[in-house]
Amino acid sequence: MTAGVQPPCRFALLRRDLQRYFQAEGDGYPGLLKALRIFLDTPGMQAVVVFRFCSWVERSVRLRLLRYPLKVIAYVLQKLCIILWGISIDDRAQIGGGLYIGHFGGIIIGPVKMGRDCSVARNVAIGRRAGSGASGVPTIGDRVWIGAGSLLFDGITVGDGVTIGPLTVVGRNLPSRVLVMGNPMRLLRKNYDNSAEVYGKAGPPAE
Repeated sequence: MTAGVQPPCRFALLRRDLQRYFQAEGDGYPGLLKALRIFLDTPGMQAVVVFRFCSWVERSVRLRLLRYPLKVIAYVLQKLCIILWGISIDDRAQIGGGLYIGHFGGIIIGPVKMGRDCSVARNVAIGRRAGSGASGVPTIGDRVWIGAGSLLFDGITVGDGVTIGPLTVVGRNLPSRVLVMGNPMRLLRKNYDNSAEVYGKAGPPAE
């Protein structure tokens, strides 16, 4: 599992994020005007870009004269994403490139570890349950698809290529390439290929 493994350049993370969105629009390499239109029309994409900026400020900017004003800007942008789109991503989260949020509203991602090319639907919460007394936050592998209304909590580990159906509560570890759904959670299939859910008909973006 490669959850939380960061490429050396944070721009590479953002570039992979953008590729996921452009690929979903059927154009892996759009022109500048089309790329701008996709950005303005896609709240999830805006939230991911804000997250990458805030994470960069939190982890990489050390010069005090630059850090403080940038942290104020990051704080304002985070709050705007919450108010306008209902998307909150903790800037301490370690998320691989290719994060895709297809719809907005009710999305909370705590300081988790998440791998590459993961997809998150609306009304999803990933983090630690308030008042549970449990330690740790989820560690999520590559190419994990998380359906609408799902909850992942505490120090669980989710393997690569896992598909979590809508309205699923995940409170225990999951091996790679399984399909689960429901509350209580049920294992529906093993060795499940979720390429269609993660990438759609267009397939994965070019490297």
